[in-house]
Amino acid sequence: MIRFSTSVIAIAFLMSSCSSDQPPQKTADSVVRDSPQARQSIPEDIKPSTEIKQFNWMYSAFVGAASGEKDELFNAFIHPVHGLWIIRAEGAMPQMQNIKKIEELKKEKSFYPISRDKMICTPLDEALPEINCDAKNFWSKSGCFTQLTNTFKTQKIWEYAGLTDAQSKTAAASAETISRTLINTENYRYYFSLIDGSWYLTFIDIRKPCNA
Repeated sequence: MIRFSTSVIAIAFLMSSCSSDQPPQKTADSVVRDSPQARQSIPEDIKPSTEIKQFNWMYSAFVGAASGEKDELFNAFIHPVHGLWIIRAEGAMPQMQNIKKIEELKKEKSFYPISRDKMICTPLDEALPEINCDAKNFWSKSGCFTQLTNTFKTQKIWEYAGLTDAQSKTAAASAETISRTLINTENYRYYFSLIDGSWYLTFIDIRKPCNA
């Protein structure tokens, strides 16, 4: 039986009600993993979560969770095994950190909570922007864009991010799970994985383009 966290559904409804696109009434897969809170059953014979409207509904729930103060809502988007990999820049070299709970970043106010104003958008399912250091915002176009593709695994950032061999293998395995890439030129690059019918944020690249 496919199930939703009703607390996350409430966020999705409130966030999506601010835009012209109403959230779909049904979805084939759960948007987030099971939660210890109350749950709601839904039919299974409907559109898959890979469909853009379903993804955008999930993203609106993620925005509420990531920009709020309730850790359990954000943690619902972190896979219990793969965790969340955060990519930063220290000079010219990237640094990678894996967390299992957002509480691990509580002291880093510059990153979390993420700015709600910069996150709110309706991701467009079209070609992703490319880095352009001559552009004003360092991107070939501005906005929020997503595609059902994995642009991260070929970069192999983990090979030069100062990880141990074991950590590098773990990061590589997590990179294989990525289902959708989302680039918001206002802040970060997000990599979502659809695992066992649920969406998780498995990688987030917070590096600023052309800032080496």
